Amino acid sequence: MMQLLLSVVQAEDAGFLCERLNARGFRLTRINTVGGFLRRGNVTVLVGVDEEQVPEVLAVIGETCHTRRTFINGAALGAAAGEPTMLHVYPIEVEVGGATTFAFPVRRLVRLQGGASLPATDQAWPSHTVAEGGHPMRLILSIVQNEDADSVTDALIAAGYRATRIATAGGFLRRGNATLLIGVEDDKVDDVLKVIQTSCKPRTEPNPSASGMPMYSATVFVLEASGFWRV
Repeated sequence: MMQLLLSVVQAEDAGFLCERLNARGFRLTRINTVGGFLRRGNVTVLVGVDEEQVPEVLAVIGETCHTRRTFINGAALGAAAGEPTMLHVYPIEVEVGGATTFAFPVRRLVRLQGGASLPATDQAWPSHTVAEGGHPMRLILSIVQNEDADSVTDALIAAGYRATRIATAGGFLRRGNATLLIGVEDDKVDDVLKVIQTSCKPRTEPNPSASGMPMYSATVFVLEASGFWRV
């Protein structure tokens, strides 16, 4: 079984974490994010690993990401809480840092080479969710090269699929790529993969993990979605 680890870490620790994960051969995707009502910058790191490698990744995260105490502007904190700023005229000490990590079972991992080439990797694992009255939903998370992102997004929309595009980066060198999120029924997954495959330029040359660019045109994780609501 493969797991997709989503780890939210402080921006101060992100560079060292990405470097250490790359040094151990783990490929990753980095997203600059913001956390909490303090709106402090943090980073969300995505790492796809075999289940037996999860403890090793968690150990690297634990060794790298530390909690720390810092001071924030008390007046700004009071304003954020809707209180009169005059009640918070002194700096306030708070604890920040550490890491929050989620693990998502991967139902399918596909590495696409683009064009008419067959997938370089296509692994699948059984699902434990039984759908009632229809097909189970899947969340497709596809990491593509920046230069392919527009054509892939346009092709998905033309085929009737909704896609959310996130500007991301790979490796500690922070080379740009794009992560696409597509929610579809299980029986539509192969069609989405075909759209992504044919919309990417062919690539076969391997790249080191530290380069920040995948060795394939697209790396696709198919995740199980326990629920789906459109409101």
